[in-house]
Amino acid sequence: MQSLNISTAALRSIQYALDTTANNLANVDTVGYKRRGVAFSELLVDTMGEQPFTDKQRTSPPGLRIGSGVRVGMTRLDMSQGSVKITDIPTDLMIEGDGYFAVSRITRDPDTNRLREEFRLTRNGGFQIKLSPEYNQYALTTPNGDYLVDENGIPILMDKVGELTITPEGRVLNDGEEIARIGVWKVDNPDQYQQVGENEFLVPANQPITNFAFSTATIRQGALEASNVDMTREMTQLIGIQRAYQFNARAIAISDQMMGIANSLRSR
Repeated sequence: MQSLNISTAALRSIQYALDTTANNLANVDTVGYKRRGVAFSELLVDTMGEQPFTDKQRTSPPGLRIGSGVRVGMTRLDMSQGSVKITDIPTDLMIEGDGYFAVSRITRDPDTNRLREEFRLTRNGGFQIKLSPEYNQYALTTPNGDYLVDENGIPILMDKVGELTITPEGRVLNDGEEIARIGVWKVDNPDQYQQVGENEFLVPANQPITNFAFSTATIRQGALEASNVDMTREMTQLIGIQRAYQFNARAIAISDQMMGIANSLRSR
């Protein structure tokens, strides 16, 4: 039974690794996407130490170690910089270096029918200028309507749409007049934030973003950051995952055969 438990635990973990790799491949063309890698950890190990004699030729610790398989320890974000994609669109922005854009999502509470605001982080700088129904002004938004916020967490608004210029330090100029400064926020441990789809990470209410990161980053206007997924690396990893899945599936089949043989011997 131990062999079945070990192989079953391995199959669960390998399936998760397969899903993670498939998600990386599906987002190879997603702007600002950061690939995820899977790390495995060992489950509980038992040691049988009562041996009839001591093997003096043995260099490993005494006792027989019996494992219980593996599990997914964590999935870690690869924060390496993606390649530059030049678009020459004034509202397309790219962070060169560390940090994230912060965007504000306005939703309506289903219980109180009041507007509520939540903040999210993203590396996708494909913004647009839209007329805001909440503020009745023009705003820089994501394609799904989230507002790009400044260094104080306030949405960047403008009375009219003019010639938009954004400096490397994040200063937003509309027809030469400075109206705001884009915030670039650095996260010490991005794995603690929940990925909520649309290439965004939800900022927990008890962990507000406060670290201003222009010391290690600049903004590039008219460009987007491509995904950092390496197709060759992911395909190689996918082959290895498939082989591991086949190996453990075969181990379960062999264990089943051995148990069947033992059962038939007992019945004779």
